[in-house]
Amino acid sequence: MPQLSPLYWMISSLMVLFLLMSMMVVFFMNSVDSSSVESCNVCLMNWYW
Repeated sequence: MPQLSPLYWMISSLMVLFLLMSMMVVFFMNSVDSSSVESCNVCLMNWYW
């Protein structure tokens, strides 16, 4: 196994956590109310970017 830098591991773990959190939020919003998913996604995108 090649030795990878800690920065790479930190970035990859952050990306995985971000993807998991976004999937959980989308799933939760789908189970609560399917009409609020679009507005939630727009707010999340505006907040992250």
